[in-house]
This record gives sequence, C-alpha cells and structure tokens, in this order.
Amino acid sequence: MRKAGRPALWTLVVVLAAQLTAAAQPEPRDPAPQEDVPVVPGERIGPVTTRMRATEMVAVLGRPDRVDRYPERNILSYDWKSEGYLVSFELSTGRVRVVGVYGTVSRFVTDRGIRLMMPLDRALRAYGTGGGYARVDCRQDRITLVRYHDAGLQFAAAYDPGQPIHGRIFNMGVFRPGSLRAEGSPCVTR
Repeated sequence: MRKAGRPALWTLVVVLAAQLTAAAQPEPRDPAPQEDVPVVPGERIGPVTTRMRATEMVAVLGRPDRVDRYPERNILSYDWKSEGYLVSFELSTGRVRVVGVYGTVSRFVTDRGIRLMMPLDRALRAYGTGGGYARVDCRQDRITLVRYHDAGLQFAAAYDPGQPIHGRIFNMGVFRPGSLRAEGSPCVTR
C-alpha cells in the first residue's frame, strides 16, 4: 500500500531530473547536426594547434569570452565558452601550454573514439598506461587528471564518488609532447 505524498515526491524527482538534463544540454546554434571535431594528440583540436599564438586563435575562434591570468602559476587562460575551447598559455612567453575542450558537447573526438562525457575508464582502455602515463586524483578540486606525456594528450574527469558524473571526462586537452612533464602538481586548490 502506498503512503500519501509519495506520488508527489516521485513527480518532483522526475521534474527535477528533466530540468537538470535539459539544463546540461548545450544550446544548438543551428538545427543542422555538427560534424566531429578531431582531437589530434600533441598537435591540435580542430583548427586550433599547439603552435599557434593567441592572436592566431582569436582570428580563428573570435574574441574569447573570458581571459584570466594566474601569475603564481605562470598561466594565461583564454576561454571560448560558446565554442567549448579553453586554451592556456605560459604567461611569461605567450607559448601554448594546453589546447583544451570542455563541457558536455560530444562533437570532439580523439583518434581512438574518445569523446567528452565518456567514462575515463574507456579512455584508459583505449590509450593504456604507457607513453608517459601519469594520473593524479585532485580530490579537493574534484578532478582526476590523466596525462600521456609522450603523446601530448590529457583527460580530466569528475572525481565525486557517489555522484552520476563521477569518472566522466569533462575536459580533453592536447599539448606538445613532453612539455608538461616537469610541471609541479596539476591540482589547483587554493
């Protein structure tokens, strides 16, 4: 026998789940489906390469939605939220550190079929644990970062045990092979 109030609770849960799912979906720019954008380890994501300067990226993607400076980490960050690109540069030299993409848009795909929002375990099966593999669980930042230093490829996944997003890739990046090997902890905790 059902208790009074339970149908209302289930209705609330279903409505909230539908709202969260709708809110997580990106706003389509046009009704045509978007083509896959290749993520090429060590080289590029779509038209944006690890060899470009900031001005060249602006010419390709337009003015960034946000620019941040982190002098304590020698990082300059350009965020094209509308396109899903996040690029970090060395603040002192202007040289690209990482060309990355983020969010829930699945149009970005690696050479081995890995896309945003896939489980990190799938990427680990696809790329293995060789090639300068390094993994850091930044628990306070709620991320797991996996880098393949020799290939110039990284994945960031949500680290939030018990939550549906746990272990899902929300960021992929490419960098010049070996260029990030000497960096300190990638955790951002402040």
